[in-house]
Parts: sequence; C-alpha cells; structure tokens
Amino acid sequence: MRGALLCCALLPAMAMAAGVLKLSHAEIWLRGDGRTSRLYAENIGDTTLYLEVEQRLLRNPGQQPEELTPIAEVRHPTLLVAPVRLALAPGQRAPVTMKELARPDSPQVWRVTFRPREKLLAAQDPAQEVAAPLVVSIGYGVLIYQVPAR
Repeated sequence: MRGALLCCALLPAMAMAAGVLKLSHAEIWLRGDGRTSRLYAENIGDTTLYLEVEQRLLRNPGQQPEELTPIAEVRHPTLLVAPVRLALAPGQRAPVTMKELARPDSPQVWRVTFRPREKLLAAQDPAQEVAAPLVVSIGYGVLIYQVPAR
C-alpha cells in the first residue's frame, strides 16, 4: 500500500515535459458582415511547441468519409490561413491570420488542422545509450464556415 502511494506521489514529478496546444476556437463563422473572428494558438505547456498548419476544403460537410482537398489543389480558394508553420515558446500566444480572398457562391467549410511535432525517445533500458525515436502527430482541428454574400 505504501509503495502504491509513493508511486502515485512521484508521478507528477516524473511527468514528461511537453508543449500543450490550446486553440481559441473550435468553430468560426465568416458571414461577410464586416465582423472578423480572431483565431489564436497558445502553448500552455512547458517546452517549445512546433506546429504544422494544414488548410483543407471540406467538399461534403456532414458526410462520412470526409472529402478533403488541400488548399494547393483548390482552383480558386476563397480563404487563406497563415502561417503554415508556427513555433510557440512556453506561454506564448500567436494569432493565426484568416484572409478572405473572395466571397463564395455557396457555403464552404474549411478544416484547419494544427499538428504538433513531438519527438519522444524510447528505450527498454534507461542505461542504454541507444534510443529509438518515436514521432507522435496528433491533430487539433478548427472548422471555418464561410457563408456567401447576401
């Protein structure tokens, strides 16, 4: 019993340091009424967070499987999200720019995915000098609804 309590007490001290992503919104509506929504990415962790930002057009909203088209393959995109890469220090908060290039003729849904690049070292024996790198990629998504002009 004492061993279990000691183990539980030491867990927070043994926790791995990592960057933790916090996004200001999960959904954003762009209605063309002059109001702008702001999107922020924040690192609430204790190490630097390196992010890759991917923008894709959702061709079939509400259906499975999703048909996602990368922004580079969209013939006439109406929205541009920048930057595509971001580095956030612990406690740093950075704006993500959403630039409407045009109003769409029909409603469009964009999925913006933030993927932290974490590199973990795994070894069977802590005394070993050789460790195997393990890359973990978990995406955090934001849906942007772009409504046509009235």
